[in-house]
Amino acid sequence: MPTTAELYPDLTLEDSVPTRGFGFDVGAHVYRFHLGAARFGLGANYVRVRGTAGGAVVTTQLFAPQLSFNFGTANGWSYLSAGFGPARIEAGRRYDTTGLNAGGGARWFTSNHLAVSFDIRMYRLSPIKTFPRTTLVSASVGVSMK
Repeated sequence: MPTTAELYPDLTLEDSVPTRGFGFDVGAHVYRFHLGAARFGLGANYVRVRGTAGGAVVTTQLFAPQLSFNFGTANGWSYLSAGFGPARIEAGRRYDTTGLNAGGGARWFTSNHLAVSFDIRMYRLSPIKTFPRTTLVSASVGVSMK
């Protein structure tokens, strides 16, 4: 979670601010282009995370369109992806900004249509007025379907 003091103008130096949160990440990707065994695709993720500490609450929402590079087999694959999209941070005040996202992950299929997956992603949010440049890191573990 972003921890910059500008997000929490009503808190004192003794107050705690959230440094991590829990939420969900949902997305879809379509791989239409082939280059040998590798595939290129387009997709997007929506992430919503809420963190609390003491009296401070922060909600982060990210929409992350991505260009993805996928390599592996039909039973499991790894991928690298990057994109640019909008972000919203709410901590008493709302900040709408944009950001670059980049990351990677993998999926391993346990049946024809169900997989275990993980994703690690970096979001570099652009500065606006009273909101400084911020970098967030997201780690997701879950299930995937094809």
